[in-house]
Amino acid sequence: MATTKKKPAPAKTRARSAAPKSAPAKPKRTNRKLAGKTAPVKKQAEKPAIAQKISKSKASIPTKYAPEASTPTLSELEMRFVAAYFLDPNGTQAYLIAKPGAKETTARTEASKVLAKPNIQAELARLRAESSVRTNISADMAVKEAWAIAMADPRELMEYRIGCCRHCWGFQFRHQRTDAQLESDREAHERTKAMASEKTAAKMGEFPEKGGGGFDLRRAPNPECPECGGEGKGRTVFKDTRNISAAAASLFAGVKETDKGLEIKLHPKGDSLDKVFRHLGLYNDKIQLTMPVAVIKDMTGRKPE
Repeated sequence: MATTKKKPAPAKTRARSAAPKSAPAKPKRTNRKLAGKTAPVKKQAEKPAIAQKISKSKASIPTKYAPEASTPTLSELEMRFVAAYFLDPNGTQAYLIAKPGAKETTARTEASKVLAKPNIQAELARLRAESSVRTNISADMAVKEAWAIAMADPRELMEYRIGCCRHCWGFQFRHQRTDAQLESDREAHERTKAMASEKTAAKMGEFPEKGGGGFDLRRAPNPECPECGGEGKGRTVFKDTRNISAAAASLFAGVKETDKGLEIKLHPKGDSLDKVFRHLGLYNDKIQLTMPVAVIKDMTGRKPE
């Protein structure tokens, strides 16, 4: 008897519950009146003129001298010191002005301590920056002026010249006149002789020519002159200040009239050169080795440390 296989009945599948879909985001409500318009930007209040000046002055202070947030404010003594030092950069004198009655030795020591403080350097830098803006004067201009004074040639203002004496080139080394002097003296001699009596006129005789005319003080001395020994005679010559260079004009400090004549005053070249040296940082207490070590070893017999 034939058997028939029964097909297995399909397993009942459980209906899987579908994962809930996220609900779409609700559109934001927009005001039709403000649609397409950007939100207004709040304007920052402008700084007052004084605040702008202060911010500019702070920005002009060098970073190395800028005070930190924890830097204390200046004391009353430090404020007086800064004011005096700004007008005349002499630490000792500034401290004596800030603290009257202090000893000079104490002032010298305390001034160096005050100048070493960061807040003092920052305040001085701020004052210099503000002064530079007000006066339109920069440090480069001051250095150029000091350099011009240091390098100016004082011979543009005055000279000491040596020329011949009155006997150097006279006839037989006798006193020599200029041509105008010779003519004037001859005329004076003739007038005196004409007004004198015959006896006196006879004694006067002819006009003494001596060394003759043609004297020129610009000529070089005669080395064989017995009067000056060939050294000539010196004289001071002042120049016309209208025709001097800009450097010589910086060096020129005026003219003083004295009972002995004119005196030309000059700005000290050494002080100006010292300022330039300090600006360039050329002062150094330590001796730097500029000669090769091998050369020093050959000269001294030992190697420098």
